[in-house]
Amino acid sequence: MGRDNRKGRPAGRKKNFFTLLKSKLNVLLHNTILLINIIFVILLLLSYLSARTSPQDLWILSFFGLGYPVLLLINTGFLIYWALKRKWLFLLSLLTILLGYNHVNNTFQIRFYQKQPSVLDNTFTFLSYNVRLFNLYNWIDDPGVKDNIYEFLLSEDPDVLCIQEYFFNLEDPYNETRNFRRLHDRYSHIEYSSSNNRNFNFGIATFSRYPIVGRGKIEFVNSSNISIYTDIAINNDTVRVFNSHLQSVQFTQDNINFLDSLGKYDNRRNIAALRDIGSRLRLAFERRSRQVEIIVGHIQESPYPVIITGDFNDTPVSFTYRRLRSQKLEDAFVRSGSGIGNTYVARLPLFRIDYILHSWELESFYFETPRIEMSDHYPLKCEFSFRKAAVQDQRSPP
Repeated sequence: MGRDNRKGRPAGRKKNFFTLLKSKLNVLLHNTILLINIIFVILLLLSYLSARTSPQDLWILSFFGLGYPVLLLINTGFLIYWALKRKWLFLLSLLTILLGYNHVNNTFQIRFYQKQPSVLDNTFTFLSYNVRLFNLYNWIDDPGVKDNIYEFLLSEDPDVLCIQEYFFNLEDPYNETRNFRRLHDRYSHIEYSSSNNRNFNFGIATFSRYPIVGRGKIEFVNSSNISIYTDIAINNDTVRVFNSHLQSVQFTQDNINFLDSLGKYDNRRNIAALRDIGSRLRLAFERRSRQVEIIVGHIQESPYPVIITGDFNDTPVSFTYRRLRSQKLEDAFVRSGSGIGNTYVARLPLFRIDYILHSWELESFYFETPRIEMSDHYPLKCEFSFRKAAVQDQRSPP
């Protein structure tokens, strides 16, 4: 009695063996999850460090900043896991996330009501859009994309409009259309970074309902990207608008195909493809860090409040973004936007690389990112109001 008759061993011994095995497996699982958690905590901390380190000094950190949204979500998952287990280890991820709370705030916004302007007079509407050359190379299989973009811009009818990846062909019949003429029948500042046969012109453009009283072109060394600044007189005030397209990664079609395939090649091809993508990203990180320093120099010399907008090709957890915000610039999305804030059209809606930043003398409100897919970017729009002297005297810049 009390024995396993088939093997002649006590039944309790067998039970104890499986209990001990289960206990050891639980410990192993616990330690493995904890180790993985620690690894992702370190990666999240490295992403914070990337925003404070120029890619020219340590470019590898920029990759961690690029992965910030994913690292944040993973650490949030660990936080919830340990909390459900009622383990104090949830503090590991919680404290790390709180340490970078400003990055969370720059990436996600929860707002249940629209911000209202403190001053209602002297307001103007603003829109920025990377139009991807008006679908010049038919990335979207729809011949009506160009006209749809123009119709969208005209329907929004902003007081100030900034376009990146602007394209103009001298011999294009579209130039005679009503939509083209309506958009270009404004004050404008258009500059080209490159031309082809004197007809194909690639560049950047700023249109304004208000008079343009000054302008300048900022060229970057060894780059087809460009930035311009435009001084716009709005009633009794003047604002300098920087319209910028910072260094692109310049992925080839092979790079895009590889990313779309999620690496479903043999190991040798995967390694070669990853090296090529990595080198392109590194070059873009380094060039943007130099370009942003040039723009910062121009911002510091501006005699007027500034708005800097465009496609920065960098996330909020990046040296580029932090360097610009360090100039006491506010982020229109942070001030009056809501949601994830992503501006790049992709399968994973995580990347915000287009921005509207502005001086404290301007107040932004009603920020939106219309979800139209006529480019690989979403447009950005908001409204601005000049803070009056009486209001300015009551508050100090952040």
